[in-house]
Amino acid sequence: MPPSLVRQKLARGETVLTAKACYADPELVELVASSGFDAVWLCLEHKRPDPAVVYSLIQACRLGGADALVRVKPANYTDVLWLLESGARGLMLPRVRHADEVREVVAAMKFTPAGRRGADVIHADSDLGRMPLGEYIADANRNTFLVVQVEEPEVVPHLDAIAALPGVDALFVGPADLSLGLGQTELLNGPAVAAVVEQVAAVCARHGKRAGLPCAADQVGKCRALGYNWFNVSSDFRCVSQGLRTARDAARAGLA
Repeated sequence: MPPSLVRQKLARGETVLTAKACYADPELVELVASSGFDAVWLCLEHKRPDPAVVYSLIQACRLGGADALVRVKPANYTDVLWLLESGARGLMLPRVRHADEVREVVAAMKFTPAGRRGADVIHADSDLGRMPLGEYIADANRNTFLVVQVEEPEVVPHLDAIAALPGVDALFVGPADLSLGLGQTELLNGPAVAAVVEQVAAVCARHGKRAGLPCAADQVGKCRALGYNWFNVSSDFRCVSQGLRTARDAARAGLA
């Protein structure tokens, strides 16, 4: 497999740009992946595609030249393992409440000495069995990454401990769930949410990790000024929805 684009960006200190794929269509995912984003965010939290479909979506990311970043809340070790062996470079961990959850996922993702992942060297991430074991282990540890979502109010006291963990690459704020958990409906503008956003940026800067947010493309500059350097700026749903409205409005204007 080619090296992770995201890990390369992290090593160079560059901003990471991702887009979310809401639909389980490999051709559409390949289109998103080939549009110049560093990773495509595939969601297994709010979607439950068949594993064969998930594999094809991860494969579509590879074909399009972007990392597959899969959001999953693992119930056990195998929930993590098969995604990585299928070629997913990154995992996004939602609804975290404590650092212990994160430690378990890091251990499942990384081979020794960074974790306790088991090896079955016949899959996509090992060049279908053609990589020597030592090379495979080093490559997998070097090219996989973990994004921890900040969505639960209970996690806030543990942000510093989570950001300090080896194997954690970014903290990514989920404004909607965080706002709901804090009893607010004003996403990033509510004072309680804004305070957490500020705190995430501070702990990431302190520990050399990335701070991430979903935001509109024209808000990247504003969010970067807050100390953020990882942005999800689009989705297939948003592009289709906006495109349809734009075409409808243009047609109606022509008929007026």
